[in-house]
Amino acid sequence: MRSLLLLRHAQTESSRPGSGDHARRLTPDGERQAAALGDHLRSRQPPLDVVLCSSATRAQQTVEAMRTAAPLVVSDRLYNAGADEILAVIRDLADDVWHVLVVGHAPGLPSVVHELADPATSNPQALATIEWRFPAGTLATMALTQAWPDVERAALVSVLLP
Repeated sequence: MRSLLLLRHAQTESSRPGSGDHARRLTPDGERQAAALGDHLRSRQPPLDVVLCSSATRAQQTVEAMRTAAPLVVSDRLYNAGADEILAVIRDLADDVWHVLVVGHAPGLPSVVHELADPATSNPQALATIEWRFPAGTLATMALTQAWPDVERAALVSVLLP
């Protein structure tokens, strides 16, 4: 079974005058949040085959603070991407990838979770958790049996809120 982990970057600073959205950084709380997420993944998930990350500073800092050993692919395609673009990136994954983490932004990332989550096979509590919120630092874990190019539905296994 394949696993798709979707993480909205950790807590960030507000916009700074003279600095664009792409350059926003994690707060100290966001750095601690990301480190805790990394500990969680190492203790409860199979090793990741790859991490797909938005090119935004805050997303890359999230991955850095998580201290994951998986290969990292930073992509401009994931910065401010909508659900269709994120799904296109996921569907392009190689067949030998079984466990992937995607680090990105709202509203695209939560939209992917909502679009893929199969109500018949998903954890009802996890579905209820994401019904109204998906704050920074939220991790959704999905399980699927299809090959990446065929991904249409997945079981939402769990949601970890910050």
